[in-house]
Amino acid sequence: MWIYIVILAVVQGIAEFLPISSSGHLAILGTLFGFSEDRSLALGIVLHAGSLLAILVFYFKLLLGFLKRDRFHLLLMVIIGTIPAGLAGVGLKLSGLDEAMFGEPLLIGICFLITATLLRMSEKPGLIVRPAAEKELPPTPLEKITLRETLIIGVSQMFAILPGLSRSGTTISAGILSGVNREAAGTFSFLLAIPAIGGAAFLELLSLVRHGVPQGSEDASIPQMAVGLLLSAAVSYGALSWLTTLIKRGKLSYFSYYLYFAGVAVILWRLAVAVKG
Repeated sequence: MWIYIVILAVVQGIAEFLPISSSGHLAILGTLFGFSEDRSLALGIVLHAGSLLAILVFYFKLLLGFLKRDRFHLLLMVIIGTIPAGLAGVGLKLSGLDEAMFGEPLLIGICFLITATLLRMSEKPGLIVRPAAEKELPPTPLEKITLRETLIIGVSQMFAILPGLSRSGTTISAGILSGVNREAAGTFSFLLAIPAIGGAAFLELLSLVRHGVPQGSEDASIPQMAVGLLLSAAVSYGALSWLTTLIKRGKLSYFSYYLYFAGVAVILWRLAVAVKG
């Protein structure tokens, strides 16, 4: 159980913020090694809490600024940007379609390839799409992000519910391509991650309350959960810090090479299994 916790905590911490899709990697690991979300739903909630703690600490000063009146516009945009993914997430959870999506490696492989392509597109200024009246304006700073840009980023986060389609990679790329300043797109994406991660943990908790502990599941002990929380938080903080540096340098496309490789590998593996079956 300890090894299981360490592996999942590290994967959660690395993949939650790096643009490589934590959901896709956890699903593939589950298929390859027999890990299951049902093995410990409580542990899943704790690992999400670790990532949430990391982002709250990392952006503590910025979040405190929301208490000031001049930050109301940014707070409103974060709320609006959260709505599409929130509605879609609840709908999928209630319908049970989320389990069907997470169980299909072929979909994950395809989404890896889509994420890789979006990351490469975000590095090409010529692909930025803005209204004619804004064509000559500099990239939008964080404090002046528009409703149009917010909706584009919010809808992209909704699609990122698909396993393998990185939430951070998709939203940052969407922000940059809609005309938002590169660093601002990264910060706004991570601000959206707070309700997104918190919402995911809440839905897991709701499932645990509604359906109880699945038969055959294993509950992690309090010390094991504590280690999982701290390890997830520490790795998440490191990944977040590194990614913000790469965003400033315009190096997001580095991750596309790995995702192209992973996407092709997963698709070929899934097809090989289907042929043998």
